[in-house]
Amino acid sequence: MPYSREHKVRTRERVLAGALRLFSERGFAQVTIDEVMAHAGLTRGAFYAHFTSKEHLYAEAIDHGIRTSAIAALAGGPKGLKTLQNIVDSYLSRGHVDGKMAPCPLAFFSTDVGVREHRVRSTYTTAFLSLVGAIGSHASGPKTEERTLAIAVLMVGGVAVSTAVTDSILKDNILSGCRRAIMDLVATTQTKASSQSAARLSPASRKRRVRTAYRRLR
Repeated sequence: MPYSREHKVRTRERVLAGALRLFSERGFAQVTIDEVMAHAGLTRGAFYAHFTSKEHLYAEAIDHGIRTSAIAALAGGPKGLKTLQNIVDSYLSRGHVDGKMAPCPLAFFSTDVGVREHRVRSTYTTAFLSLVGAIGSHASGPKTEERTLAIAVLMVGGVAVSTAVTDSILKDNILSGCRRAIMDLVATTQTKASSQSAARLSPASRKRRVRTAYRRLR
């Protein structure tokens, strides 16, 4: 009796989850198809029912990593700075760097992707833009696109470098420094936006705001 579609989907997701973990820990070249399938409790023969090649598996593992990441869940929270801070804190954490949560392929695959085939780099590009979109959905103010790109690069780069270094204190400092830089960037932009908004007020409107503030202080 053939397997149901649901069974095939679950099996594929199990293979992808294992591949994501193995590729993150050891890189593309050091992981074999046999190891990936054994990690999922399957034989090599089942591989080609789901993927055409190891590069295909690698690209799909990137997509899986973004779809199932903590960021994907957090990004669905209420729009605004609090959710953005939750995303940043979760991503730039020792739990992420030390493998206690599902690894983000944007950071953990970064050294491999540049030399892979176009399909892999295209999937990585789409995944990165997905992260940028998640950040942008909770950001506002001038130059939002520029700012969200900078935040995404600080997040991915912070995790990638923190993972590479061996000094535990340095890891913590890299992560906390990136978190602080991101929130400073957000706060500075919001302050500029508020100042620009105030500057656009008419003199009468500014006077009303001053009188209102004065009454509140009394």
